[in-house]
Amino acid sequence: MEAFDVRALFEQYCEKEAENRYFCESDGRTYEIIPAAEAELTAFRTGCQARHVPENAAEELLAYYRQNNSFFQYFTCDDPAIFEWWEDAHELWLGCVDMDVFRFCADTGKYTIGDAGTASYGKEYEFDTLRQMLEGHFRGI
Repeated sequence: MEAFDVRALFEQYCEKEAENRYFCESDGRTYEIIPAAEAELTAFRTGCQARHVPENAAEELLAYYRQNNSFFQYFTCDDPAIFEWWEDAHELWLGCVDMDVFRFCADTGKYTIGDAGTASYGKEYEFDTLRQMLEGHFRGI
């Protein structure tokens, strides 16, 4: 699992507006970085265990949620909608920005950027790590 500092990643690609607020020119949005509470982390961990989400992905996502409890302020980690696509496609729905959908696809072991009907726009939108996927979004790929 790749551990990384979420705040440092936002500071690299976005402009800091306040203690926990960052404006990202690449998508024209302002985001807050707010860590998940322990109860929220437990709910996510329990959901992953119940669905047999690969442990490496669950741990990488938990490390992220400990620092920031959403992907671009879409779902908090205790939102059951994250698991909405698990039964049919073995995918975690992590969040959205405009029409871009962020996922973890268990069948490929990749983090992806696609749309509601397609897990990935193409190979260049498939990433080995969560950090790579976030950097891809910030770079505007």
